[in-house]
Amino acid sequence: MSGQALDGRRILVMVYGHLADTIAAIPGLRTLRRAYPGARIEVLVLESAAPILAGSPYIDELITWSDLKRKGGRLARAEKALTLTAVALRLRRRGYDLAIVFHRSFGFMKRLAAAVGAPVVVYAAARETPESSRDENRRVLDGLGLEEDGMPVELWTSPADDSRARAMLPSSRSRPLIGLHPGSDWSCQQWLPSAFAAVARRAQLTFGADIVITGSTGDRSLQEEIAESLHDAPVRLAGQTTIGELIAVVRRLDLLICVNSSAAAIARAVDTPAVVLLGPEDARYTGLEQTDRVRVVQAASHSVPGSWCEFGRWGVLSSCESPMCRGIGGLGDVSPDRVFREVIRVLGSAPTTIDSARRFAQEVAT
Repeated sequence: MSGQALDGRRILVMVYGHLADTIAAIPGLRTLRRAYPGARIEVLVLESAAPILAGSPYIDELITWSDLKRKGGRLARAEKALTLTAVALRLRRRGYDLAIVFHRSFGFMKRLAAAVGAPVVVYAAARETPESSRDENRRVLDGLGLEEDGMPVELWTSPADDSRARAMLPSSRSRPLIGLHPGSDWSCQQWLPSAFAAVARRAQLTFGADIVITGSTGDRSLQEEIAESLHDAPVRLAGQTTIGELIAVVRRLDLLICVNSSAAAIARAVDTPAVVLLGPEDARYTGLEQTDRVRVVQAASHSVPGSWCEFGRWGVLSSCESPMCRGIGGLGDVSPDRVFREVIRVLGSAPTTIDSARRFAQEVAT
């Protein structure tokens, strides 16, 4: 399908998923815009993830919808039918010439794409081999005869986002600025707050680091548990930033320590060094790779192919807060010492002052 054939035509791109999956769609949207410069490209995206694409120069309009709430429950089928009908009616009036499904080409999204009424619908066929959202989107582009450009992901922030981030962070940059992002939608992907605190304390003692804790409003309890154990008070930003402000904050960090979450995807997109703690999931689903700037820490005993959830919740629900899986079920075998070795690998050795050496000796003794 040539760009000339789509000049002046309307393309709907359906981007399903939360922040990390939406970030993964950006190279595909860029590829579409370059291939079809005269087309009108509209993107259907979840309300929660829309800010990721708000500043994109590759799209003409964002259309938002609320995610399904009853996944896996008794009313899930009825909710899907009602939601599909309501969203499809909104979209049919727009008269799309092409509908594209990026990532998560499962039954609901396929049916929704068909119900939009576009004469051409393109999505990726199911594949048993694990692949990342970006790789799946590449296969969608293949169906259009397009090759994804292979360029890095881009994220956009406003001058207000950048100004707010500067105001929230320490003004002096004589010491390393290390971020902690402990939260995750999945308890099996979470590390214990005490472990995060142990690494942060050693970073304060060894590097004299300033610590910044980020996260959602729901992560405030994790933030406080970590903060109470630190030698010096951290900057507390959990629940205090918009998505744009979070991106601007992560861009200014010297290092981010986080679980495999949207924060990890943001760090990779803005090229901030990161130590990423990987739970029992298969890294191929998120395209997470070990590099000099991204250090991946995963307990070998939990590294399994494919889906790992023994309760069958992965791929059905959007999140799971099962307390039995936190730490023990996911990252309990990963020690703070192992993570700190990766911090050293990224930041390098640092001269330790007499005062910090004394405090470190006291830390070890207790």
